[in-house]
Amino acid sequence: MSDVFEVGQKVRVNGAVDGEITYGPFPSTFGTYTGYVVRIGEKERLQRERDLSAIPTPPAFAVGDVVTYDYGEGGKLVAGPFKSEHHDDPVWVVEKPNGTHMTPTQNSLTKVEAPAVKVGDRVRVVKDDESFDPGKFVGLVGTLVGYGTAGGPTPYKVSFGADGGRHGDPVNGYWFCAEVEPVTGEDTYEHDGVVYDLTAKYRDREGDSLRIKLVNDVPRVAWFGNTPGEYDDTLMKALAQYGPFTRVTD
Repeated sequence: MSDVFEVGQKVRVNGAVDGEITYGPFPSTFGTYTGYVVRIGEKERLQRERDLSAIPTPPAFAVGDVVTYDYGEGGKLVAGPFKSEHHDDPVWVVEKPNGTHMTPTQNSLTKVEAPAVKVGDRVRVVKDDESFDPGKFVGLVGTLVGYGTAGGPTPYKVSFGADGGRHGDPVNGYWFCAEVEPVTGEDTYEHDGVVYDLTAKYRDREGDSLRIKLVNDVPRVAWFGNTPGEYDDTLMKALAQYGPFTRVTD
């Protein structure tokens, strides 16, 4: 019994080299075999069907994956996949954060990828908690100090001061956030325990807008949309005269 391959399918040639079907099937000139054109690297070659084998499609999910699904917060896959009596798609067993289990179909699952940041990284909040005080922490820079519930809507615990500060305090506390991005040392500057975002706009105590930039490794301040230069006030001098500075989040 011969296999039937399709254009675009990944195949293994003679059990050793992987390629992709680009044409076929077609009979040989004398009808002695069925052939396919297979792209291997940058070249296309004629191959007999009997020399080809299908490369199994890797499974979309595996036990241990953290997932979300269409009708729940999500959790961790602990068993599966299983054939369903009611659906064409297989089902998986998901353990929710509270220890209960659900059996969603595979087509309703979305894999939660490993975070791009690790504990200890400086991060900027891209999305905070949409269900409570949305937007309050967006744009703030802090330190990733832990993770929330796997598969939950706010998986990143970000500290904006000393770890262990009050929950919900954007100056010396922490918040669980939905999305963060890493920031480099060139994006921030720390002075007197406060981290300033050099990509953001601030206001002084009189409400005037200003920006902070490193000029020859010295943090300097310019007001009213101007870019700080080497003759502008240093951050320390500007804070002494017009501080504190408040980050503009709107």
